[in-house]
Amino acid sequence: MENNLTEYIKNMEGNLLGIGIDSEKLKTAITKNDKIVNCSLLEDNSKKPNQKKLVFRQRMRKVNIKKMKKVFKKKRMDNVVANYKITSPFMKTFIRDSIYLSKGIVYIYGEKTDLETVMKRYQRYTKDIKLEEKDDKFILIIDTSNAKNNKIKDIGYWWADTFTSFVDFLTLILAN
Repeated sequence: MENNLTEYIKNMEGNLLGIGIDSEKLKTAITKNDKIVNCSLLEDNSKKPNQKKLVFRQRMRKVNIKKMKKVFKKKRMDNVVANYKITSPFMKTFIRDSIYLSKGIVYIYGEKTDLETVMKRYQRYTKDIKLEEKDDKFILIIDTSNAKNNKIKDIGYWWADTFTSFVDFLTLILAN
């Protein structure tokens, strides 16, 4: 799957936002691509799990993943590449923010866990979703060029996701 993702990175143009890219092969593919004008890589350097801060690779400035909309303005990124392991604790807000930030394609890669819920949440905004699977790994390709977002709908989706996670938590407690 990493080879497929490097092929996608070689064909990218414009601005790129990378979140949690830890593979050196992907980083070298990004640096070798001359068509990428502006590249912002956010890395997870925290020692605590589920910490909300990510760090710019070059500037060492911390960015709260829940407040990415303030750092990167609306529809400024052509491509977003995200590691599912880093963004999975924040999927409620990350899905909304990735639609808000991107005017091109969002690539999410990682190991398969709760993949169906992520696809359902992205289908609220757009229907152009492709999934590539191989063994335990996946690449989710979301075309956000025709995606529609609305603040009222975003608030409603946030409450619905919060309610479902609360119900899942209660069933887990009651089952144990």
